[in-house]
Amino acid sequence: MFKEKLVITYHALTPVHFGSGVSLSYVDNAIQREKHTDYPMLAGSGIKGAIRELASRAWQDKDKVSAIFGPEAGENSSAYASCISFTDAKILLFPVRSVRGVFAWITSPYVLKRFKSELESLGFRIEVEIPPDVDDSKVVICNSSSVLKIDDSKVAFEEFIFEVEGSSNADAIATNLKKYLPYELQNDFESRFAIVSDNVFRDFVKYAVEIRTRIRINQTTGTVEQGGLFTVELVPAEAVFYGFVFITDPYNKTQNLNDSSAVKNEICSLFKDYSIIQFGGDETLGMGLMKVNVY
Repeated sequence: MFKEKLVITYHALTPVHFGSGVSLSYVDNAIQREKHTDYPMLAGSGIKGAIRELASRAWQDKDKVSAIFGPEAGENSSAYASCISFTDAKILLFPVRSVRGVFAWITSPYVLKRFKSELESLGFRIEVEIPPDVDDSKVVICNSSSVLKIDDSKVAFEEFIFEVEGSSNADAIATNLKKYLPYELQNDFESRFAIVSDNVFRDFVKYAVEIRTRIRINQTTGTVEQGGLFTVELVPAEAVFYGFVFITDPYNKTQNLNDSSAVKNEICSLFKDYSIIQFGGDETLGMGLMKVNVY
């Protein structure tokens, strides 16, 4: 049974590619998506692998790494299990271009309800009402979001114009979300925060992603290989995901790691010292840098 739990948010500082290993339409390397919603996601296995690699470099203590993350393949991997579990990271805020204010962080009632429900199931309370739904032609913004308005009653995201819905509790929702976000996002968060309908959110996260065309170079000739053109799908910078970490007592106890509390302290200390972590592919191109915040 898990004894400790952490809420983690991941803020993309650069575009991120968590590859799905499949090709979709004109995209050769697609990102990972939830099957039932088509929302972008970051698989827990990839998150755990990246953090284990970071811990191996930071701690330089193979026994401590193995005690927390489990033995690596080939080193008696069936002797005991990992005592830490990382869930898949789900999308919470998605950046879209705005005619005014450069960009906005959008979310939807379904995303907010899911986030609130999962937090409450773990004992974290969000005392705010989520709107049951938003009309496809409208958007809910905070009172301080005038920076996004193209006039008194409209905003424009990407090539679409939405009417601002009058009464809302967007300010209360934004205030509750802020405490889970990295500090650097909190100053002007309300001015960019917007709630769109579930349908509109699904379309934005599906079609407003970044697509880059790449070429493969022949290392012998230095020229483009025949048929070496390919496309890569990326989650845009400024996207925010959330996930959870569950910790139990180590199965392989050491002098300094004899219970779940000690493991939690080690993980929190690791994230404090290394808050920017590289996830996913294209590391040598500077992709996948994310700011990790632990609550």
